[in-house]
Amino acid sequence: MKTIRILSLLAATALPLCAQDYSEIVELDKLEVSADKESNFSLPLDAAPASASRLGLTNRDLPVSVSVVTQEVMQLRGLRTAVEAVESAVGMTGGTQFGSIPTYTTRGFGSNSVSILRDGIRQNTASQSSRTVDSFLMDRVEVLKGPAGLMFGEGAIGGAVNYISKAPAATAKGEAFFSAGAWDSYRLGLGWGGPLPIGREGAVTARVDYSHNETAGYVDRNAQRYDAVAGAIGWQASEKLKLTFNTTYLEDWNESYYGNPVVYDAVINTTVAGAQPEVRSFNSNTDAMINARVDVSTRQTNYNILDNYAETENSLTRLRAELTLTPEIEVRNETYIATQLLKWRNLETNVWNPVTQLVDRRSFLHIYRDDVLTGNRLDFTHRGTIAGRPNRFLIGGFFERNDQTRGGTPTGYATTASSVTLQNPAETYGPGDPNRFQKTSRIVVKTGALYLENALDLTSALKLIIGLRRDEINLQRDTLVTPTTTFATYEKRYDPWTGRGGLVWSVTKDLNLYAGYSRAAEPTTQLVSFSASSNDFALQTGRQFEIGAKGTIAEGKVDFTLALFDIEKNNILSSTLDPDTGLRISQQIGAQNSRGIEFAVAVSPDPTWRTELNVAWTDAWYGSYAQNLGAGVIDRTGNSPTNIPEWVVGLFVHKRLPAGFAVNAGLRYVSDRFGNLNNSVVADGYTTLDAGVSYTFGRTSITLRGRNLTDEIYEPVAGTTMRRLADPLSAELSVRTQF
Repeated sequence: MKTIRILSLLAATALPLCAQDYSEIVELDKLEVSADKESNFSLPLDAAPASASRLGLTNRDLPVSVSVVTQEVMQLRGLRTAVEAVESAVGMTGGTQFGSIPTYTTRGFGSNSVSILRDGIRQNTASQSSRTVDSFLMDRVEVLKGPAGLMFGEGAIGGAVNYISKAPAATAKGEAFFSAGAWDSYRLGLGWGGPLPIGREGAVTARVDYSHNETAGYVDRNAQRYDAVAGAIGWQASEKLKLTFNTTYLEDWNESYYGNPVVYDAVINTTVAGAQPEVRSFNSNTDAMINARVDVSTRQTNYNILDNYAETENSLTRLRAELTLTPEIEVRNETYIATQLLKWRNLETNVWNPVTQLVDRRSFLHIYRDDVLTGNRLDFTHRGTIAGRPNRFLIGGFFERNDQTRGGTPTGYATTASSVTLQNPAETYGPGDPNRFQKTSRIVVKTGALYLENALDLTSALKLIIGLRRDEINLQRDTLVTPTTTFATYEKRYDPWTGRGGLVWSVTKDLNLYAGYSRAAEPTTQLVSFSASSNDFALQTGRQFEIGAKGTIAEGKVDFTLALFDIEKNNILSSTLDPDTGLRISQQIGAQNSRGIEFAVAVSPDPTWRTELNVAWTDAWYGSYAQNLGAGVIDRTGNSPTNIPEWVVGLFVHKRLPAGFAVNAGLRYVSDRFGNLNNSVVADGYTTLDAGVSYTFGRTSITLRGRNLTDEIYEPVAGTTMRRLADPLSAELSVRTQF
């Protein structure tokens, strides 16, 4: 009934307005339409995404796929967080995992194979440093598909997500935002940018923003709070020198929800022919559940301990200098420092026990992280000619040092808790002092890199674009708990080559065809987790072949991209049995593959309409892989990786109406995904519908938005014995004004 009421409200508001006479609408000229498309579509072909190249090439001139989701798109679609912004890009899925950590998948890969960066800087792997970021704080989100080793070094075989901060503004403008919705949720943002009365007119510009995002959460004891402040100052010191200073500070606090236990009646061993159902606990490696389900009556139940929490403090400060030495030569230097302090106390597993008919709770984790990342990047760009043909060349390098202190559960703390009933579980506290941590290790990762890019116009219609990168990664891990044991200090070095090459053919001035190859490398586990047992393993390597088209048709009213890709990741750690001893051994003989098609189209038949459709089909499988079962191994060759949907489809429509009104709707479909390597647990596909109606007067807009209007029950990230369910149907009211 709630769905019907919200849909009726939106329809009742919109339908009478749709019948109005549009004869008084003034058609914008082509320049204004182009600028409008640049800001309000996630397919800006003439933008120059910083995440895809340092040469300043436009999207349509790149032999790779990249999506750009601007601040205007986030506002238009009601995208509240970076996760929601990323999911609006073609073929991207995301969600919150591990209590409060966002995660993404694309092109058949996820987890640490999709790097998450802020302003091009990655503190650690995704599960180490990623936190929820309010969309108000960002200028845009850029998503680079496929291996991104050339741009970002180690990792990123599946792709890279880059959160980009707002820049100093040349024109004075402020904005304020407030929204309120279900479960005591509210957001607010306040920002201003413009020139400062310092020095000559317009030489010094600034930007400052603040955001606050808070909710009690739909699930019991799942309150969340996010605060952020950002500032930027730009100084055009001379015609040739520009300095930009940016700093961002983020704080968050969460009561964590890990998911609802999957209830089942029995299990059956899928590896044994003719096996009969057994009433026992589920083994993800070998079993399938019979009548698996989430009890709807427990949808709001949180099984975590009462004194759980996850809180972090993050900062990122950068100083960038851009110097034009000559009309042909530019120099850029960027110095940065990033910090993270995280404290974490959670009971992370609650699973159904069909024998006792209770929920067993375990995996108590007490975590402490204190990281400091410092670095400097320097590059030179030359614009000239080769054999009379235009050429852009860049060479650069950087060095960074990442000091990381890790802490764990103090000795003597219990790692399990009492079993509880499915409904109305007893609420208990965790063991020991919630503020006491035991520091376990100190890790230092020093990385140096040399890279180059080149774009040569072979002809007026054909570009050759190449890039090459060499990294040197030195890691040292010092054990703090038992420093006198063997391997108390562990050291490791890697020096991978990565890069990219491609051809772009301008068939017409509005249609480009391209073919590209890219390569990346990543460790078998997170560098921060490396130990002596990882010593013999080389980096995993990934390569991608991609062909595609990017174009504008129908007199500039339609933009589209089409990409076909093939990715292979090799040297995956796989298990085998020693033929002589029968013992399990680990070897890098595994492979993971994916191939697919991505299509995106943005249509603007007139200035009052905006429509976007993106479709992604992915076929992902293990080309060779055997899983460790403890005492033995099991072959997973041919199985699908976890949490990878075959289809991801998104449709967004926005219509401006007379008298200041507008309506919009967003439809999203994600197909089934597997929750385990055995492919016996399936997360059902889902379709969500969001819609809104807004009224604008002067420089102020009021929007009523309904989310998940079909009240779909679904899990954004596939689980096995637990399912973290998304929020049900809700509505929110927001006000935004500019000044």
